[in-house]
Amino acid sequence: MSKTPETVGGKPKREQWGGRLGFILATAGSAVGMGNIMKFPWLTGTYGGATFLLVYIIVMLVVGVGMLMCDFLIGRNGKANAVDSYKKISKKFAWMGYLGLFCCMLALSYYAVFGGWMLYYIVQSFFTLANIDPASVGAFFSNFTGSVGGPLIGTVVFMVLTIVIVCGGIKGGIEKANKVMMPALIVILLFLVVRALTLPNAMEGVEFYLKPDFSLLSPALIASAVGQVFFSLNIGTTGMVNYGSYLSDGENVPKSTTWIVFTDFFVAFCAGLIVFPSAFSFGIDPGSGPALLFVTLPSLFAQLPMSGLLNFLFFVLLLFASLTSSISILEIFVPFCIERAPKKFTRTSASWLGGAIAFVLAIPVSFSFGIWSDITFGGMTFFDLYDRFICVIAYPLIAMCTAILVGWIWGKKNAVHAISNGGTLNNQRLSNLWFFLVKWVCPIFLLFVVLVGLGVLGY
Repeated sequence: MSKTPETVGGKPKREQWGGRLGFILATAGSAVGMGNIMKFPWLTGTYGGATFLLVYIIVMLVVGVGMLMCDFLIGRNGKANAVDSYKKISKKFAWMGYLGLFCCMLALSYYAVFGGWMLYYIVQSFFTLANIDPASVGAFFSNFTGSVGGPLIGTVVFMVLTIVIVCGGIKGGIEKANKVMMPALIVILLFLVVRALTLPNAMEGVEFYLKPDFSLLSPALIASAVGQVFFSLNIGTTGMVNYGSYLSDGENVPKSTTWIVFTDFFVAFCAGLIVFPSAFSFGIDPGSGPALLFVTLPSLFAQLPMSGLLNFLFFVLLLFASLTSSISILEIFVPFCIERAPKKFTRTSASWLGGAIAFVLAIPVSFSFGIWSDITFGGMTFFDLYDRFICVIAYPLIAMCTAILVGWIWGKKNAVHAISNGGTLNNQRLSNLWFFLVKWVCPIFLLFVVLVGLGVLGY
């Protein structure tokens, strides 16, 4: 990238994706992350396996797909950062872009902390984790995350990796990196699925995962499924608005969105096929939460041949998934700086500034698992506070207002014109169905989640 961005009419020239494949891989990479590989199996296990999976699929098809297309279309229409893209439709909704910017820094901070843990596990897969006693994995994890220097060093390394890729721009950095990381992620994922399915008693886990028990259906399950769909697809983060701003006017948004959603779901589904057969094979509680990631799975690998290799592959898989997401999060911040102050910021300087801010915010997150674990706010540590504000309040609120912006402010004529590429795509029935869901169904689902997040509705 040149030190000074190209300009057109006094404004920085807008980059574009090199092609549909690059856009799909980069956007799917943005969506695929810890939410798919850690949080999805954890929630599925907590809420009874197949019942949660079925509700999750329904919500993704009815609400998730439509809202993701909204984000892409708002971005493509605006051809600018999220703040200015919202403002182009209605100035009253520009606040959503600013809230997204604030949340992206919070989210990037704890992504970087977890990314640092993954880097440590990757290195230790050739040393301690290669021969560790399964009963010692919990202490190994606690000793590392409770320390000061090691986690912060890992956070810095992960953040630098993210910054370097974003500095490369859309084609040279983000698109190129995802063309390598996403296929590699899928290959490693499939290898681990095959290994998990060949474990003793693995089919008990498969039955738990695929045979629903409708007596477990509850408001809590539905609310969690809605929240997980939006967290997984990065809806409400303003990141997908930003990625949509790099789309050409001729891009078939419905077709590309379908591929992105399918890829995102495929990775989450495969993660379940790794976790649940493994958990049932070794008598682990499938609803044991985040411990499934950093404690339970290494414990399982320690009881199998080639445990070091299995640990290495799994945490490289998770690192790739986390990097593709952290890249898209930082990319929310970068174009805002460049487009608002083109004389002060280049892509490189904006990337390093965003990374530096996120690192400062990451320090209390890292310490909240160790020396600051006793510092709480309403019973929440720094990490819990960040995560609750972002995932349970801010993102659902932005998504709900996005549905209102598209369905009630932009209106059917403009929205359908945008999704059909000015009528050139022969999808009138699908366009009408999409608009109906966005205008009426999505706001109701999202209002429910927001009220739950604010504590107005209990369950």
